Amino acid sequence: MKLIYSIAFALLCSLNTMAQQKVQGIVKDKFGTPISGIKVSKVGEIRHNSLTDANGVFFLELEDGDYIELNYADKMRKRVKVNKKEMNITLDIATDATVDLGIVKRTEQNITQSVTNIQSELLEKASTSTNDVSNALYGLLSGVYAKQNTGWDAQATLTVRGSGSGEPLILVDGFPRDMKDLTLEAIESVQVLKDGAATALWGARGANGVILIKTKRGAYNSFDIDINYRHGFNFPINRPRMADAHTYALAKNEALRNDGLSDLQYDAEELELFKNGKSPYVYPNTNWIKESMRNVAENNQFNIIIRGGGKRMRYMTILDYQNEFGLLNDDYAHYSDRYNSQIRNYSLGLRTNLDIDVTTSTQFSFNLYGNLAEEKSPNGDINKIFDNFYQVPSAAFPVKGVNGNWGGNSVFRMNPIADYADLGYIQDNTRTLVADARLTQDLSMFLKGLSAEIAIAYDNSAVFRDIGSKTYMYEQSYISDGNLVTKQEGTNSSLAISSSGLDSQYIRTGIEGRLNYEYAANQHQVWASAIYHQEKEEPLGINTAHYRQNVMGMAGYNFDNRYMVDIAANYYGTSVLLKDDKFRFYPAISMGWNISEESFLNGKPNLDLLKLRFSWGKSALDNIDYGLGNHYWGGGGGSYPFGNGLVTSNGMLESVLPVYNLNLETSSKYNVGVDLRMWKNFTASVEYYYDYRFDILKKNNKVSGIFGITPPASNIGEYKTQGVELNVGWNQQIKDFNYYINANWSWNKNEIIEDGQAYQPYDYLYTKGHRIDQIFGLEAIGYFKDETDIAKSPEQTFSQVRPGDIKYKDQNNDKKIDEKDYIAIGKSSTIPDMLLGINLGANYKGFGVDLTFNGIYGLSKMLSVSGVHQPLRNDRTSVSMWYLEDKIRWTEQTKETANMPRLSTLSNENNYQPSTQWLADGSFFKLRNINIHYTFPQKWTKKIGMEKLQIYAKALNVFSIDDIQNFNCEDIKLGYPDEFSLYLGVNIKF
Repeated sequence: MKLIYSIAFALLCSLNTMAQQKVQGIVKDKFGTPISGIKVSKVGEIRHNSLTDANGVFFLELEDGDYIELNYADKMRKRVKVNKKEMNITLDIATDATVDLGIVKRTEQNITQSVTNIQSELLEKASTSTNDVSNALYGLLSGVYAKQNTGWDAQATLTVRGSGSGEPLILVDGFPRDMKDLTLEAIESVQVLKDGAATALWGARGANGVILIKTKRGAYNSFDIDINYRHGFNFPINRPRMADAHTYALAKNEALRNDGLSDLQYDAEELELFKNGKSPYVYPNTNWIKESMRNVAENNQFNIIIRGGGKRMRYMTILDYQNEFGLLNDDYAHYSDRYNSQIRNYSLGLRTNLDIDVTTSTQFSFNLYGNLAEEKSPNGDINKIFDNFYQVPSAAFPVKGVNGNWGGNSVFRMNPIADYADLGYIQDNTRTLVADARLTQDLSMFLKGLSAEIAIAYDNSAVFRDIGSKTYMYEQSYISDGNLVTKQEGTNSSLAISSSGLDSQYIRTGIEGRLNYEYAANQHQVWASAIYHQEKEEPLGINTAHYRQNVMGMAGYNFDNRYMVDIAANYYGTSVLLKDDKFRFYPAISMGWNISEESFLNGKPNLDLLKLRFSWGKSALDNIDYGLGNHYWGGGGGSYPFGNGLVTSNGMLESVLPVYNLNLETSSKYNVGVDLRMWKNFTASVEYYYDYRFDILKKNNKVSGIFGITPPASNIGEYKTQGVELNVGWNQQIKDFNYYINANWSWNKNEIIEDGQAYQPYDYLYTKGHRIDQIFGLEAIGYFKDETDIAKSPEQTFSQVRPGDIKYKDQNNDKKIDEKDYIAIGKSSTIPDMLLGINLGANYKGFGVDLTFNGIYGLSKMLSVSGVHQPLRNDRTSVSMWYLEDKIRWTEQTKETANMPRLSTLSNENNYQPSTQWLADGSFFKLRNINIHYTFPQKWTKKIGMEKLQIYAKALNVFSIDDIQNFNCEDIKLGYPDEFSLYLGVNIKF
């Protein structure tokens, strides 16, 4: 019997030995060039791995039916089934780019969720900003509306798939972080998670979509140095032209006549003095915009990237320095000997990413980012300072008076230039430290396919502020009895420097643990993960901290790369919910069918991929205030006599009632998509999505006022959104000529189902059934011709009207124009109906050009800028030439052709109600980026030790086709101006 057992055991060992075979593989790129430094691991047993050598060759002991996974710098992944001893594998960024859901990694072939991504190669060419990630994404990602905001250091507002509840969650290397801490050259990929199956992974933070940004990592057995320098020029554009002193004086007189005031401010002699400039101190003609601003500002950026690795360690380090200077006139910014009030930013950042194979089964990753930044600016709000340049009339006063003091008067009591030159400065010093670490352990020695991970993160950023404060003296000159008289106001104090210490701070911490299982053999691939995650955010202030905790399970199955299913169950808690009711459940499911792998299509030479996807999932938002469930009492309850002395005591008044059964705004998302790849060069995808929002916290205005107390907010809001997204792309190499074109188009329709609006006497006043942020206003039907016209028209209740004021339609026929005559006009003010993005480029023998276009359609704006659309209002603003020349204002001579109301020096609330008079189409088509570059031939650069030498010129915010004059059509306001930017740069790689 022992002999039989011995023979059987020997045969079993022999079979195992026969089943195991030494597999050799060669990995190349799409051009046939071997790729070194690729880690090749057996799926489910990462301790069994190998690295490709300089010839792209690897060796592994494997069995037929095993799966191997190739990983290149966490940038490209490919899973291949072993079916022979020698394997030739091609890695292509177009098909094998890593798609990271934050919990699990996928590729184009096996992902079942809706994710849009852009890799570093295209991002660096097509980005629409050089140093700000949020402003670099215009038109590059389908379903993402990036609204440009103007202003110093302004960030774009990002919206995913028409969400009406705010911006998406931003994560950098797996943890919530700010985009402002990123350098474009450090980014490997930007990925947008859009459907319910992807956003459910982020529970009560995912309903508005999730943007995952991965920074670059090193590669095994490599060493690269990448040096980038660029010098930029910023030119102010889209600035309204304001009236000169003589034109302003004429307009002022006209407005006074229109207001029924017989005493005009300026007589003929004074008008002539404004015109000839013979009395500049009393009758000045100050071009505040020209005096206050320079025509160009400059900036610099330099970074050096060191990237590589050996056999057991990978690294990426980037040192980045940036500076940027504002548009204030340096002649005045240097007015004081003690400080410079020019707007300036300086930033020095260092990022290091390390990946260490501690053993064949233990991997350790560590990311560290530190930044030192300094911002200097005048002692005041930057946008308000620039706004003043447009509000103070040219005729008000000179920059400096006859005695050398700043000019001023009793109306404005300030000088736009002195307000940045002579009020002191603000200096902010920001210190930022961001760190995270992850340890991954292969446990397949205990159970094949088992592994575990633990990760921690700690972020700390603090701003320390110093303020230099002073006041200045101004003077007003006027003529009295034929003599020049000067009146001085204010005091010219010395500079007082104070340190407010810690002005703002945030601390974020996070911890995550995972237990993973993965099995892959023959036609079957199975994976599962159990995840515990908690995080804490603590900004400076009271009731600002957030604590979150969740437990999640995920599992997936893939049969023969044809049929795929992923499920997730997320039990997520957040501190803003009520006591003992902190957690909610967010499930998700997604499925994919690779139709191109079916026998009836497999082998078709022109079809590379045809996949159908479906998903559903729930997620939510916890962006609500603390204390909603508390019962508050406050002052205002009146007073009453108390005690023998009848001493008066103040009473308490019950405040807003507490919320019971508080919920979070919850999203239930459905998604159907089709992915197509043909002819090796063509890609396309089309998706339909439906997003139902419910439990939106709204002020409950349906409770009658007879209740006698402010009712609590309620989770009664409901929205629905649906839309279609289309992506197409073509990329082709023809000998020395390469070209590409990518386009994305999105259509969105949303509707308010319920928003807690109070009872309305007329159906047209309800917001229900309309778009989110639908504009409501009056319907303008012309201008009053004369007093008879006014008498015959419905009563205007907003202010007294005169001929030339706007006439409105009486919607309810009650002979009165008031808020009950508001109707839906235009479209949404925040969510466009359509988005369009196009990026294209070509390269021939080193010469290249890239262009990025972006457009939207179906968005409405209201024109309401003081001094431009509302000139002379309250006699405290200037008047724009747009109003005086580009438009036809109402006068007795133009009453039949006018398209603007009369000039007035009064508040005139009637004319400035939201109405079709001021409604503008916010649609546009913009050329966001032109990038022209030349890469010197390698036969030249290698002689001087360089792998690459490229020079380039990049223009940003180049032109816009739109219907809005004098402003950036996306952000209609004064303040720091919109800019056209030009950059000259060089890139050197060793």
